[in-house]
Amino acid sequence: MCGVVNLKSDDTCTDCGEILSRKSVTTDEYQSIKVGQVLDRSWQLFWEYPGLCLLGPLLANILFACFAGLLLGVFLLACMGLASVMPEGPLMVLSVALVGLILVIVTLHGAAFCELGKVILFLKVARDHQPVMGDLFAGRPFVGRMVLCTILFQGLIFFANLIFALLGYVLALMFWPYPYLLVDRNLPGVDAFGKSVDVTKGNLLTLFLIFLSLFGLVLLGVAALFGISFLLVYSLELPFEAVLGGAILLSLPATVFFYSYVLLVKAVAYAQITHSR
Repeated sequence: MCGVVNLKSDDTCTDCGEILSRKSVTTDEYQSIKVGQVLDRSWQLFWEYPGLCLLGPLLANILFACFAGLLLGVFLLACMGLASVMPEGPLMVLSVALVGLILVIVTLHGAAFCELGKVILFLKVARDHQPVMGDLFAGRPFVGRMVLCTILFQGLIFFANLIFALLGYVLALMFWPYPYLLVDRNLPGVDAFGKSVDVTKGNLLTLFLIFLSLFGLVLLGVAALFGISFLLVYSLELPFEAVLGGAILLSLPATVFFYSYVLLVKAVAYAQITHSR
């Protein structure tokens, strides 16, 4: 063993090429984490891999946006084609609904593929495990299970929010690691969703404080942006339109940075809980 931490789904060590035993990289024992350690480690790793952290999720989201746009175009073309060959009526409505359902299923699979790519990339960054941009395209074996787990997760949160909004937030804290468990342990079916509770149950308060800290960082950034804009408009008497345009331009890189950092924080939290720092 060379000492490099590998994903359970890896058959060989990415560092030395050694064939791995599943037992050598798997543990069901979880440890407590600390807010400062997670945020500090995330900050350190972010600046060790700034290109991957910033460009990886940006590329994945752009590719998914293009994919979704392509599917929308296909749907519109299909609707126009059906309208040209079929009379209006229940059969027409049923045909359009069927095409729409098929494209929704395809969209869910595309979204799962892109999300899995980000999870794999940032989990390797969190473990300092030789991440590469190609990891964005390594999620294909998990796509079907990811779709099922995501439907369960989103459905659970939706119905919980109908009952009480805070309940939805608590359940989100309990079940959020399911994509990481899926790619890390290669669990069958929806086991990753069910077992995610085991990962978080001893760290719910810490996870709450971590995400609360990130939310506070967002508020601080927004307040700073509004404060600077107010100063430029009312103190220096600059045109409001110019200041607004500048604020929007500044918010774009800030959004990319924060989104990437949140993804890394989640991966680092999972890695530390599962003893794989």
